[in-house]
Amino acid sequence: MIHWMAPTDGKRMIAESMEKRRALAVGVDLGGTKIASGLFDASGNLHGELSSIPTEASGPKEKTVQNIFKAIDQALRHSEGTRDGIAGIGVGSTGPLDPKSGKILEADNLPELHNFNLREALEARYGTPVLMTNDGNAFALAEALHGAGKGCGIVVGVTLGTGCGCGVILHGKILEGATANTGEVYRAPVREMSFDEALSGRGLERIYLKKTREPRSGKEISRLAGCGDIPAIESFLEFGQVVGEGLGILASVIDPHVMVLGGSVSQSFRFFSRTLRQGLARHVAPQVGSTLQVLPAKLGALAGALGAGALVFSGETLR
Repeated sequence: MIHWMAPTDGKRMIAESMEKRRALAVGVDLGGTKIASGLFDASGNLHGELSSIPTEASGPKEKTVQNIFKAIDQALRHSEGTRDGIAGIGVGSTGPLDPKSGKILEADNLPELHNFNLREALEARYGTPVLMTNDGNAFALAEALHGAGKGCGIVVGVTLGTGCGCGVILHGKILEGATANTGEVYRAPVREMSFDEALSGRGLERIYLKKTREPRSGKEISRLAGCGDIPAIESFLEFGQVVGEGLGILASVIDPHVMVLGGSVSQSFRFFSRTLRQGLARHVAPQVGSTLQVLPAKLGALAGALGAGALVFSGETLR
């Protein structure tokens, strides 16, 4: 038996399909090496797969921009092949950038995109709202809404990777500040170094080199620590003290409920968590030291793109 669908039923199904697409957003994690993208709903679920393509940032500007388009097009394949009807596109980019104007500023990792208006280019191509933030903010937003900081009012996300990134989330919204530079502590001093030099893979490698006079990568130091290598273990313990001191500065100013650590070095959190907490407690008020949680990130490689997509649903940032 053939069941005919009344015209009103057809219109309702089309409307429901459109609303479903509008409940989805494209999230783009734009870095100097790769571009990750995905299609997400407001609950943080990934629709389809997270794609990753090279940025080719050292090539011509046109090539880099085409790669960004390609990443978004791959995400849109999971939106019934349409560019219309999605809630918007969120971009979490290596910075500095101006989220208000949509321009990439003088970002070291995107040398050919200096002063390029990425928002304007994306809105012209896709005809949908585009929101931008830096990659540290995107990471922090993802972990605050859907990861280790879920359910907490004030969340600070800190990435310990090639450098040190930071984002501050207040009740589900990014705190950007007057110039969109809240949390940009990379030049601030810690132990006669900068945050970038100390709270990073480079910081860990410097400590190990000083102890052993042997240059090792952070990944190799982690492997050695896992095998019981004493200099590697001691390097992580000292690194934890340094990280605790840096986080103590942030915690004293912001007084968050939780601090979430991401980036490559955070994968070795178990090796430096104890001395981190001890160092943190020495640099904050007693109430902060006894209640503040410091947790490793939960979302892994998904965080950047997920946070960028979440920016579409979380609304305007706080300034």
